[in-house]
Amino acid sequence: EEPLTITAGNSPPTATIDTPLPSATFKVGQEISFSGKASDGEEGALPSSALSWEWIEHHCPTADTCHEHVWETFSGVASGTFTAPDHEYPSYLELRLTATDSGKLTDTESVRLDPQAVELSFRSNPDRLKLMVGGTESTTPFSRTVIVGSKNSLSAPSPQTLEGTTYNFASWSDREAQSHDIVAPAAA
Repeated sequence: EEPLTITAGNSPPTATIDTPLPSATFKVGQEISFSGKASDGEEGALPSSALSWEWIEHHCPTADTCHEHVWETFSGVASGTFTAPDHEYPSYLELRLTATDSGKLTDTESVRLDPQAVELSFRSNPDRLKLMVGGTESTTPFSRTVIVGSKNSLSAPSPQTLEGTTYNFASWSDREAQSHDIVAPAAA
């Protein structure tokens, strides 16, 4: 059994995230500023040395299978900046602030930041040919939702046969190579 530690006359601190606000959204590569503070019933305002931060990417391929990637940690600072990573959609960022008082009691607060998403639409002439987007093959026409600013690989397998006719890759509408990357724009 774990021994129970009782700290007489010490209450846990209170961590507060001032920025970013929970309503903030992000796009890939965006600089995000963060700031916060902590106070304690016994010690008053805690110094920045009592604060530690974690930026966490939550990737959720399906509704019940989210997993976390800790991207960066900052210790002993009250504020700073972070660059939003390029990650697959659906995902979101979480900023966690942990305050620790001199008696080693802690409080953790967090804020969730959702991405700015955009729908990319893919067609071929004729329809019903296959295209690869981000390593997944789909039959046209189809759409993919991605995070604004994310890098996405495109490829048109060639040749392809549809209803007895063989089709060879000719060109993309952006005149780029048969396999190339695009950066997701802000608008569909």
